[in-house]
Amino acid sequence: MRLALPSLILFLYILFSLIIWLPCRPWVKIAMAITFFLIGLKYVIYVYLGGSFIAPGFPFWALVLMEFFYSAMIMLVFLLIIKDLLALFFFISRLFGSSWHLPLAIGIRSLILIVMALALSGYATWESMRVPRVKTVNIALAGLPAELDGFSIVQLTDLHVGPLLHGKWLEQAVNKTNALKTDLIVLTGDLIDGTPVALKNDIAPYGKLHARYGVYGVTGNHEYYFGAMRWEAVFANLGIEMLDNEYRAISVNGKNLILTGVPDEAALRFGEKGPVYTMLQNMTQKDTVILLQHRPSRLTSDSPVDLQLSGHTHGGHIFFLKWLVAAFNDGLVSGLVDFNGPKLYISSGTGLWSGFSCRLGVPPEITQLILRRQEG
Repeated sequence: MRLALPSLILFLYILFSLIIWLPCRPWVKIAMAITFFLIGLKYVIYVYLGGSFIAPGFPFWALVLMEFFYSAMIMLVFLLIIKDLLALFFFISRLFGSSWHLPLAIGIRSLILIVMALALSGYATWESMRVPRVKTVNIALAGLPAELDGFSIVQLTDLHVGPLLHGKWLEQAVNKTNALKTDLIVLTGDLIDGTPVALKNDIAPYGKLHARYGVYGVTGNHEYYFGAMRWEAVFANLGIEMLDNEYRAISVNGKNLILTGVPDEAALRFGEKGPVYTMLQNMTQKDTVILLQHRPSRLTSDSPVDLQLSGHTHGGHIFFLKWLVAAFNDGLVSGLVDFNGPKLYISSGTGLWSGFSCRLGVPPEITQLILRRQEG
């Protein structure tokens, strides 16, 4: 399993940076090592005991505890790296005549680091599960008609309704969205983690989404883990118009806003049709074209797309992991990116996957996008 190796690396770092240096009896060190090793087996436990890597069948409280302790493990490694870099710096400084050492005794220092890791993890776990605040982003587009200036779009993405984020959470997110009285609502994939039968009651609030010009969506990779074709029919019954390599011309004050959408590339692994962009060939420079695509991608300056809306990255989860997530997504992780004309907005996500429920410095968002005319 691809995440088992990183977990083992986390465990080994804690073992050699913290545990073996503790001034305590061997049995205490062994107990701590076993505890951290078991925490690092989270994904193995999800697969073999919970029955699913994506949506393990554990009680809510058990999932929260496992996510909390795994997050604490990550936070502890981060703090230990800082401690070790300082120790290295002080060691080098002593070669040049200084007397600098790390403060406090090893035992007290280690206890402080563990408490800090637990506190950061508690906050990060809560942050990943709370109802998001509204984030408003003004996006200036070249050639935007005056009739579309001020047009509002709410983007919801990566809600992952399932084992951790249930119907009550979704209902509150939907109520916040509807309160914005937006022109258009778009959902850019990973809306669920589970089957239609298992989530029948939890997904009902999706049907309450309302916008002046409609509610549209595209599939993310997680939809394909649970039968995307079945889910597309469910979403349609809930009033979400899914765009599957399609486009819709939305008339706004006599001007057309072209909304296009493609399925996630994960469709290809499940024998279904992946993203196809031939419909964009019919677009002209006079059209204002918005593309819904779950995964962010780089746009060329001559692309007919004016604005692409994506998610998938969860904003990197934790501020010190953004570089790692960006490395697996062509350098793209969150926020507004300008490709010398065409623009891409990557939401940090409205919810979060239950397999890594941790946010630190990367809050969830209900994104309110306001289209503006670009001057000059």
